[in-house]
Amino acid sequence: MKKAGAILLAAAMSVSVVAAFAACGGESDGDTATTKVVKVWLHKSQTEDEGKAYKAIEELFNEGDYKTQDGREIVMRIEYKSNADTLQNAINAENAMGGAGLPDVFAVDSPYVAVYAQNGFIVPLDDYVSAEAKSDYVDSVIEQSTYNGKLYALSGADAPAGLYYNKELLKAVGYTDDQFGTPENPWSWKDLTEAMGKLKSAGKPYQIMLNLGFGGNEGQMYLHSPLVYSAGGTFADADGKVTGSLTSAKSLAGLSMFTDFFTSNAANEWLYSGTNEFALPGGDIAFEIYGPWLVRSINKDYKDFKDKYDVMPYPVYEDANGTKGTVATPCGSWGFAVSKAAKDKDAAAQVVQFLTGAEASGLLYDSIGVFPTHKSYLAEEEAFNSGALKSFATLLTDTAKARPKLANYNELRDAYSRIISYIQSNAGKSDFNLAAYVTQEAAAVDG
Repeated sequence: MKKAGAILLAAAMSVSVVAAFAACGGESDGDTATTKVVKVWLHKSQTEDEGKAYKAIEELFNEGDYKTQDGREIVMRIEYKSNADTLQNAINAENAMGGAGLPDVFAVDSPYVAVYAQNGFIVPLDDYVSAEAKSDYVDSVIEQSTYNGKLYALSGADAPAGLYYNKELLKAVGYTDDQFGTPENPWSWKDLTEAMGKLKSAGKPYQIMLNLGFGGNEGQMYLHSPLVYSAGGTFADADGKVTGSLTSAKSLAGLSMFTDFFTSNAANEWLYSGTNEFALPGGDIAFEIYGPWLVRSINKDYKDFKDKYDVMPYPVYEDANGTKGTVATPCGSWGFAVSKAAKDKDAAAQVVQFLTGAEASGLLYDSIGVFPTHKSYLAEEEAFNSGALKSFATLLTDTAKARPKLANYNELRDAYSRIISYIQSNAGKSDFNLAAYVTQEAAAVDG
């Protein structure tokens, strides 16, 4: 989800290695009679932590023994495209000229798998990834990378999000461990505001950080799509039409949870308005909706807070009769796909599997804190057997719900961000009309 950087093409191959390729009479892409170079385009700079992590993964692959079907050595070569926009512009520019200049593999954010697959930019991996290998990825990776029944990408990182809570504060006002939200018995938005009210009455920190500005328009869809999902709503139908889905009674009922939150008597007080990025571990607030990166910061810089908090599911919908909806955990991250331009798709698929495999997944977690995507890794690593990491692992494996997949995802994402902003800014006003506004936005998406 995080984006940064400045444009770089990786100088991963030293001058001597490049010269060696030329000496062997290889083509401009470095292929020789004994070597197959698989080019990878990455949405990062080599100077940032994630870029450095992928450099290490590249080196690990090249130290291994990976062969093409005709016996040549496979060499991974990453080109660092600096950021998501630069990568996407490069992909679009090459496709506009027929696609011959595309790399063998390129990074893709999970909501865009459907876009690239529908436009033929990437190819299915089903013939190259075994059922055994596929089964070790958490279900969210397979779900978000599958389009029209075919697997188009894999990811070595995911980003489950949930409701962080200061359990020490809540216990001080009478809550017990068995009253905190779980996938089987989640808290609703009503439960959350009730807890905030109890904390406020007791004179304790009670506010929440919703991270509404996180990640721009993409962040709104990523963090707050469960508003729709937990009420049984959907964003689009099988044909990609938004009107009739996002405008349905269930979808609107889910969005009404935000409406109720912002129009409740203390709405202006519920939200944290300070500037401390670490207000939760700093003791300023009691709740925060966010992804797994905060765990890494707490473990590093707020060690005294480690045993004072946990993570529960994103709050669910609750109707007037007290019936609660289902847990839908935000998820999704960048992965890799094989380009239509790859001449040796089996070799390219081997690179994709290594870039997203358990070893790479663990290295990315250690380097930047993104969540691992392999069931075997989550089961074997002690860190995921207790505390907030265990809670996140359970949410990811049992309740993750991918963002919608449709060709005009960008338009839907931007419309949903406007809907969230509309609720935040206008709920409670005399002219507020959620149904009318959502209908207007849905129609704009459908064109």
